Amino acid sequence: MPQSAPSNDPLRPPPPRRVGWLVAVLLIVALAVLGLANRERLQQWTQAWMGHTAAVPTASSAPAKISSAPAAPSSAPQPAASVAPVASAPLQLPASTASLPALHHSDATVLQELGALLGKPGLAWLVPRHLILHFVATVDNLTRQTVPLQVWPVHPVPGALRTTGQGADLAIAPDNARRYAPYVQMLTAISPQRAAQLYVQLYPLCEQAWRELGHPKSAFNDRLLAVIASLLQAPEPQGAVLLRQPKVLYTYADPALEAAPAGQKILMRMGLENERAVKDWLRQFRQDLRAQMQPAATAPSPAR
Repeated sequence: MPQSAPSNDPLRPPPPRRVGWLVAVLLIVALAVLGLANRERLQQWTQAWMGHTAAVPTASSAPAKISSAPAAPSSAPQPAASVAPVASAPLQLPASTASLPALHHSDATVLQELGALLGKPGLAWLVPRHLILHFVATVDNLTRQTVPLQVWPVHPVPGALRTTGQGADLAIAPDNARRYAPYVQMLTAISPQRAAQLYVQLYPLCEQAWRELGHPKSAFNDRLLAVIASLLQAPEPQGAVLLRQPKVLYTYADPALEAAPAGQKILMRMGLENERAVKDWLRQFRQDLRAQMQPAATAPSPAR
């Protein structure tokens, strides 16, 4: 098995276009859930919504990674995996949201709010640029086959994927889960209720980012709830998770796991205990978020 650089995680969806995950809470969910993969070959920044093009350094040696197919060079949106429709209602936004800064000048405000929620260790994990845009884009891509790393709102988990065995016995090593444990602990230490409150407070910025990413006729909150539902459906592999390495990239040996959307793959590679802990946190966050949603209007009964 080729040795990968210690700063690269081989087990993660392939690279490709660009996009990013949810402010604090989902920020960690994207975060914990998400940001838990590693850096790979970085490509040019091509998203029109960022308003510029910047060259991103490319790793000198390409890390092995879990992927179902080579990354497509196109920046066009990928088709989303099928997710069940999520019944939703408008969020009850606090009056204080009227004082929010403009989206493209919101990083300082978002970092200040996240600092109160995450503390210094959590802030050190964040990439402090375009946080809302990255978060919204990442969330959107979790049900697709790939989630580009370059614009994630968090730094990747350090270290390389740990494997055991070779050939038909190649598998994710049991101790690979330790790499993710500190981040999962950070997530589960956050009050889901406080995280939901912060999300609602910053939601107008998320909605604007959602529109700028090309979704003028839908609400970002609906997409977020659908993505959480998908993550909660992630398989929970029991025992050894077998891998294959047909070329440079790793793939899951089980075709069902290999066909799973990117967000579910990220959860699965964290280890069963970590995966369940993140799911428990997501369920509570979803419950607290729904508590802040206005019930759908009840149609009046016909006159008799």
